[in-house]
Amino acid sequence: MITKSMKKIITAALLSLPLVAAAQTTPYTLKFLPQLQQSQWVNATNQSDAKISIGVPVLSSLSFYVYNSGFSYNSLFKANPDGTMGIHPGDFIDKLKARNVVAFGADVSLFSANVALKDMSIGFSVQDRVDFRFSYPKDLFKFAWYGNGAYIGQSLNIGNFGLNASWYREYALHGTKNFGKWTFGASPKLLFGKTNINVKESYLQVYTEPDYYAITAMTELNLQTSGLADSADRAQGNMQFPAYAFNTKNTGLGIDLGVKYDLTEKIDVAAGINNLGYINWKSNIHNHTVGPKSFTFDGFDLSNYLRTGDSSFISTDQYVDSVKDLIKFEKNSTAYRTTLPAEIYAIGNYKISDVHNVGAQFSTQKFSKKMVVTTTLAYRINVGKHLTGALSYTMRSGSAFNLGGAVILRFAGMQWYVAADNWWASVKPLDARNANLNLGMNLVFGDRAKKKGD
Repeated sequence: MITKSMKKIITAALLSLPLVAAAQTTPYTLKFLPQLQQSQWVNATNQSDAKISIGVPVLSSLSFYVYNSGFSYNSLFKANPDGTMGIHPGDFIDKLKARNVVAFGADVSLFSANVALKDMSIGFSVQDRVDFRFSYPKDLFKFAWYGNGAYIGQSLNIGNFGLNASWYREYALHGTKNFGKWTFGASPKLLFGKTNINVKESYLQVYTEPDYYAITAMTELNLQTSGLADSADRAQGNMQFPAYAFNTKNTGLGIDLGVKYDLTEKIDVAAGINNLGYINWKSNIHNHTVGPKSFTFDGFDLSNYLRTGDSSFISTDQYVDSVKDLIKFEKNSTAYRTTLPAEIYAIGNYKISDVHNVGAQFSTQKFSKKMVVTTTLAYRINVGKHLTGALSYTMRSGSAFNLGGAVILRFAGMQWYVAADNWWASVKPLDARNANLNLGMNLVFGDRAKKKGD
């Protein structure tokens, strides 16, 4: 059985997992802001109001997000009767889903430009993206806190993890074209990977026999890595900057696609897919595999430890060797491929007037073995071309209360913006499970020619 001190150590280790990671942002409010060229990066049919829009390096687009579907800080750390803070896993374990997600990361724009005409637009962007997505099973916390004694005769898969963490550079073209009531958008991408950690297979099942309490463990793991230096890489200087930052050996392709249809002069609907693509990882490959293997522990016989006459202790090396064999890694340097975290979405907009607009969005995206569903409602107000404001409500798997919004200011040839999916996270960050922030500044010139009747 697991003691209280062991529970604290295991729980602390589990909680530290999100802290060692770094994720491609998934903004939702931004999709409802066609005035920005950056909105075309997440909604391929959007067309900027400015005729020419140039993104200042780094300052034009900075974004990050944090997402934890399982728990918030305050749902885990609670006040004890003596006023101190303590961990109370038993209060939230039962509320976890069978599979839960921790994800966070950031994007930074190195350069972007966009030209919008009457019936079409074309743009170009270069971005660095850091993306981390980790999914874990509820059984992991159940086993860590309650031990195997609470699950006699049951199997717990405590090692069914999903993990993909990447840093890569993206060169993208962005184009839209109007055909009557239809608008088509596409953003083909050329990708260059820098670093990746990927769990292709992960399995650790623990079963306790109901009759004699023998424990059977079965495991399999395939951990793939690229761009993480070992002693040989460091000795050869393969990981030195700037060679590492400008590595072009890990190539990939991607694309965003979108289509919009004007049902009436006031109503339009759109649908699309973002981040459909892959990266081939070939440089500095260090993969680690285990199994599939199994091991059964029947317990110890005390008579094996008692001296009788001149006999010696019976060695328990067989158990130690079996455990070592169960977790023994085999290494290889085989190249591998990972896919981008594709997002499928549908959007509807209703134009109340030239000033007021409302919209709704539904999207789904895979977060390392788990599908995360998101619904967003948005209201937008346009005060001339100088000020745009928005309010949004977003509901995600495991995070139902997210009030967000945006502000866009345009003056003196500059366009400043800030957009977030959950302003509440800045007020009470310890209660938030989801936070997303996008901000930046563009240089803008002229106005896109309006279609007759707009």
